[in-house]
Amino acid sequence: MNDNALFYTSPARYWMEALPLGNGRLGAMCYSGVKTDEISVSEETLWSGKPRIVEKEGAYESYLRAQTLAKAGKYRACHEELEHNFLTCWSQAYMTFGSLLLEFPFSEVKDYQRTLDLSDALLTSSFTVNGTSITKQGFVSAPANVFVYRIKSADRNLSFSLRVNCPLKHSVSCKDGVFLIDGECPGDGDTHSANYPANDTIYFDEDKDRGILFRGSILPDTDGEVVFTDGKLMIQNATEAVLYLSISTSFNGFDKYPVLEGKPYLEESVACVHKAKEKGFDALLNEHSADYKRYYDRVSLHLGDGTEDPRPTDERLKTFDPEHPDKDLYTLLFNMGRYLLISSARPGTQAMNLQGIWNNTVRPPWNSNYTTNINTEMNDWPCLPCNLPEMTGPLVDLAKKVSVTGEHTAKHYYHARGFVLHHNTDLWGMTAPICGNPCWGFWPGGSGWLCENVYNVYEYTLDKDFLRDTALPIMKKAARFYLDILIEDEDGTLIICPATSSENEFRKEGDDDDAATSKSTAMMQAIVKSLFTNIVKAYGALEIRDDFLNEVEAALPRLKPFSIGKYGELLEWNEQLEETDINHRHVSHLYALHPASLIRFGRDMQLFEACKRTLERRGDDGTGWSLAWKVNFWARLRDGDHALRLLNNQLRYVTAENNGETKYNRHGGTFPNMLDAHPPFQIDGNFGSVSGIAEMLVQSDETTVWLLPALPAKWKDGSVKGLAARGNITVDITWKDGRISDYTIHGQTDKKIVLCR
Repeated sequence: MNDNALFYTSPARYWMEALPLGNGRLGAMCYSGVKTDEISVSEETLWSGKPRIVEKEGAYESYLRAQTLAKAGKYRACHEELEHNFLTCWSQAYMTFGSLLLEFPFSEVKDYQRTLDLSDALLTSSFTVNGTSITKQGFVSAPANVFVYRIKSADRNLSFSLRVNCPLKHSVSCKDGVFLIDGECPGDGDTHSANYPANDTIYFDEDKDRGILFRGSILPDTDGEVVFTDGKLMIQNATEAVLYLSISTSFNGFDKYPVLEGKPYLEESVACVHKAKEKGFDALLNEHSADYKRYYDRVSLHLGDGTEDPRPTDERLKTFDPEHPDKDLYTLLFNMGRYLLISSARPGTQAMNLQGIWNNTVRPPWNSNYTTNINTEMNDWPCLPCNLPEMTGPLVDLAKKVSVTGEHTAKHYYHARGFVLHHNTDLWGMTAPICGNPCWGFWPGGSGWLCENVYNVYEYTLDKDFLRDTALPIMKKAARFYLDILIEDEDGTLIICPATSSENEFRKEGDDDDAATSKSTAMMQAIVKSLFTNIVKAYGALEIRDDFLNEVEAALPRLKPFSIGKYGELLEWNEQLEETDINHRHVSHLYALHPASLIRFGRDMQLFEACKRTLERRGDDGTGWSLAWKVNFWARLRDGDHALRLLNNQLRYVTAENNGETKYNRHGGTFPNMLDAHPPFQIDGNFGSVSGIAEMLVQSDETTVWLLPALPAKWKDGSVKGLAARGNITVDITWKDGRISDYTIHGQTDKKIVLCR
């Protein structure tokens, strides 16, 4: 239980102390309060906006001018050209449904506890009031698509009220015993648009401009009296009350207007809560538990000595000491990440956004969108190594979507074929370059990076139907774009020009200000090279050949190679340029090391050592997701002790007030509820930490599986079961005194198995 549950002795005071429940579609953050109990609710398709085509007049001409400036080494001028004449607007925003507020007449309480059991995805809180025991339990069922919350009292004195605090345009009513919340998302949430005031959300009157419509349905089941009055539900004189909540929306696809072409939605959530009530709490819980555990139980990790730490989770985090670590906290971090993954990604759902599916505002940080220069892809990293290939479906669907919307962007902004995705996308598949600084806005690498994730699905599963029908068509469209925009450098190599290294900037001698654009970057070259390499492998696996493959094979060896700088580091930009922040959170030029596998141990040792030197210069601090990415880097570098150092930084306690405030460059860690602190909250750090731990224990490529390639010295004894490796196999390992004592490979494989310990 010590590494499979979160435990606290007081209710949550802030959102980052609340505990998350979810089923991939519906999310709830539960405070488990006493007098006031708040449940913050989200639904995956509650976004602002509607389908739109984002164009900018003269963008292609601006791109050509910027290219000319970059080729001439006029990097600041190139930067300014793109900033003023190429970049466009912001993405749409992920919305919150709002909060359920339960008010109880409780006074002083004793023996308070709340627990989130990760093995069952069940939230429980309990306390006594005047000698009477009160117990609450909650879960979000995927099979039934409902949030279920039960309050039980030992005596017949349970009375409380329920109201909904919804920040969106809405109305409340009661029909046939169902509490209804009918509302509408803003038709536009572009906070950076010149047409609207800052931080505004806009509702429109014409149906073509209106946003997503929704209905929340709450149905109580109780042995007490139910009254609906003044916009509230009142439960009186009960021993038990169960609340069933479901939300349905008019969202009908990224290319469908949510009012004019929206799907019927009004009866969907009503039907869900009625069916749930008919089935009842116990049957729903059993169904939910079985559904959840078929995913969660595939993998288990043990690092501790079996000694239970009775203290609350937040106290364990506050006193975490890397010199004498609570090893169960590493396992808890790993299990929490897997729990969040299963709770926020299911087959058929939307891809996980910056906060998974959990959100309590209409203005979440960075619009809680899809940030595709690392964060969106990092969310998916644990799926395959943790034996959850089904959970890759939502990201694959996102790649399919932007491969359609990105065709127009490729044509309009670059006069290229294929498709392109820049730094951000949203529910509607935005692919245009966003506004602001070119260090993030000008980055046509999202399409190529998504393809890395998509191809990995085949590498792990060996599903050739998926490769032929889904992965390769997306990869070819992305490669078509890069083939069209590659140009010859003066030495005859092929480069993407201009290029950026995500969100980092440099100061070139003679320039008066920082710049982000140079003639080429290691990151963009690596993305293109890895995509082309994977296409060649995909064609080989399918035993096919055509003119497109010939074109890729001709371009691949001509791509500009990686270089080593004067500090022994992997060169980030086209030439030696001094970064304005040597400890910058992004380490994008190591893309070739991870997530790609272009620079490998035992094969590319000079570049391998340059990657190590790069990380040493960047340092061991950073935001939450940055720390997590560095865990993966150091694992690939076969340095488990250094990877553990980054995990220790990830486990630094961050207070929950103000969601940790925004700190871009330092001080990542973990909030009291074990969610990742960028800060503020971003879920990618949770998922990247899981991926990093998996990389420390098992690594694989097309020919070899390495067992315990980056085991830290302090993880002396342990075991792991069910981790997956490339080639449709899973692995169980037991080790003692730092040496493998037993292992089992499940599945047919001709791969070489290397015992690294």
